[in-house]
Amino acid sequence: MAPSCRTAPRDRRSPCSPRGYDDAMPSTNERAQDPRPARTRAAIFAAARDLTVADGEVTVNALAKRAGVSRAAFYSHFSGLDALMGAMLTQMFDRALERGVAYTRDSGSLHQGIRFGFGMLTAYVERHHHFLRGALEWKFSHLTYMSLVEAMTELHGIAVHHLGDEVPEHLRTEDTRRAIVGATLTLCVHWLMDTREEAAVEDALDASGLLDTILIQAPSWYTGIEPGAPTGALELLEICRQVKADEEED
Repeated sequence: MAPSCRTAPRDRRSPCSPRGYDDAMPSTNERAQDPRPARTRAAIFAAARDLTVADGEVTVNALAKRAGVSRAAFYSHFSGLDALMGAMLTQMFDRALERGVAYTRDSGSLHQGIRFGFGMLTAYVERHHHFLRGALEWKFSHLTYMSLVEAMTELHGIAVHHLGDEVPEHLRTEDTRRAIVGATLTLCVHWLMDTREEAAVEDALDASGLLDTILIQAPSWYTGIEPGAPTGALELLEICRQVKADEEED
């Protein structure tokens, strides 16, 4: 005897299931993601930038108050200031990598893509001078610096891998990539410090000298620039400035 509608299991194979029920219910993958976590992270990022630029003390309490969230909400996203700064810098490098890959694909030259990557980094440092200079005063540990070095080392590792035999065999090491990263970060930090007074009285800074130095100091086998040859830093930075401005308008 066939089960009645009162006893039959109500699944999609049963004639007693409401017609269209399963089709009307979206799957887990189809359901829209909750936008609130992304909004909270964005609010915390904005609060960090605002407090730093305003020379305010950056603490978890100050960030939460400025962002309009609770301390619990902050800690649900970040374990502390180290994690917050790491996330902000990682976001920057993810965008730089995406732009660098696209630029390399369009130009057809890996060396040009590498120079473009240095240019995008410089454009970011130039445009966000106040924030990055203020961030040097944050009370975070060496872990932030180490995570930044590792993130950048990984990006340079991708470029070195694709250069293949153009890289001297004895320099195909992680230490070589870390040396490039360390030199680049040191030059950026010194530029931030050296231009502190200039930034206080001028609306815009010119970091083309910084980019020129970075390209000169980087290995020629990496940048494709022969020793003593012009780096084209001024023209390259102008391109990267426009790309950075377009990103922020999107």
